Amino acid sequence: MSSKKRVPIVSIVGRQNVGKSTLFNALLKKKLAITEDYPGVTRDVLRARVLNPEKGLDFFLCDTPGLDIERPESMEEAVLENAFRQVAESDLVVFLLDFREVTNYDSRLIEKFRKDPELNSIPSLFCVNKVDHPEEEADLDSFYRMGLSEILPISAIGRRNLPLLLEKIAFLLPSAKRKIVQSETEEETKTSDEDFSLSIVGKPNAGKSSLLNALCGYDRAVVSDVAGTTRDSVDTTVTFEGKKIRIIDTAGIRKKSDKGEALEFYSYQRTKRAIQGSDIVIHLLDAQKGFGEFDKKIVSMLQEEGKPFLLAVNKWDTIENKDNQSFKDYKERLHSRLPLLREIQIVTLSAKEKQRIHKLMEMTLDLASRSKRKISTSELNQSLRAWMAEAGRSFSANRPPKMLYCTQVSISPFHLILFVNHVEYFKSNLLTFIKKKLTEKYNLQGIPIRLELRSDRK
Repeated sequence: MSSKKRVPIVSIVGRQNVGKSTLFNALLKKKLAITEDYPGVTRDVLRARVLNPEKGLDFFLCDTPGLDIERPESMEEAVLENAFRQVAESDLVVFLLDFREVTNYDSRLIEKFRKDPELNSIPSLFCVNKVDHPEEEADLDSFYRMGLSEILPISAIGRRNLPLLLEKIAFLLPSAKRKIVQSETEEETKTSDEDFSLSIVGKPNAGKSSLLNALCGYDRAVVSDVAGTTRDSVDTTVTFEGKKIRIIDTAGIRKKSDKGEALEFYSYQRTKRAIQGSDIVIHLLDAQKGFGEFDKKIVSMLQEEGKPFLLAVNKWDTIENKDNQSFKDYKERLHSRLPLLREIQIVTLSAKEKQRIHKLMEMTLDLASRSKRKISTSELNQSLRAWMAEAGRSFSANRPPKMLYCTQVSISPFHLILFVNHVEYFKSNLLTFIKKKLTEKYNLQGIPIRLELRSDRK
């Protein structure tokens, strides 16, 4: 029997009168903390649970007293001691600052969090409160100059960007949660402690079962020349370079017949579910058959689900008269079929002959590592503003697009939210340009990128 899961703790901290209790109440959508316009009202730590399974939220939210450091009263020292004890137990700190006033206390608190080993180990999200107007979101340079990386402009009273704050909390909470895999045929769940899960997908007879067996070193799946032999998904766990990987071999995706073959529909659904439950995907191609319409549909599914993937071209040993140009020509044919594949890594192999299997796993581990990339808001904003300046008027007419603020809210896909002057000014060619720049700078080949535009302007 598994032990009871510990609910993460998120603490709101900061000096007095920056709006901590107001934010606490706004996030809970009910009035639990006392809010007044003079400092020092909150004397104790308040705690309430935030639970929203649909948005992946389950944590205790804590409101703390003002952490002003230099105060002589012994009672207030006890309050501070209790507050810092609470902070030390937190999994994430929401550090609140006032957009209209930065004091010496703010700097001292930030420095204390940096120098104290116990506090420095806790992830921190710096929220700049009282940013009441959209244009002010672009005016955070003074906070970036303080050396802050994760900055989020909000207005607790106006409820501006509070949904985004909750998204950032879900994103930044330590990802120590064990994955839960729900059985289709059983009501019970099982936990797995693998480093990541990997699906092998592709058309029937591309060699998925042969690849699984090559990776495992023994015949785990049935291998046959008859297309569609694997009607169900099977999985096993392997260890490669110290990483524990659960590998799933899936039923080949094949179009349903006019009569509607139930098993083919079942195979498709199992494949889709395997993709949804995987961290990384290998899309396997048959070197002889090339990249067809069904392969396009698989890529579309992978993009829709936001799954990092690479292309593995199987049966490369069957290609006759190969030379140094053969692989380049093959890649160009793939790119002409689907330009999106220019941003996807490709490897050739032979599952049957166990050729380049080690190379495939090296690339898979690299992709898994890169897919966990988190970029600080300060760096993202600096990069995006530089690229917008580089683009100039190349991607716009008389109405120039302007980015006010951006932040990352997920890793797979690499999902950015951009607050802009007008959504309609950001045309598809500009978004494609930004995605290309992101891929190049942050090595995001094979990782789907989503750019979500938001604006307060109607």
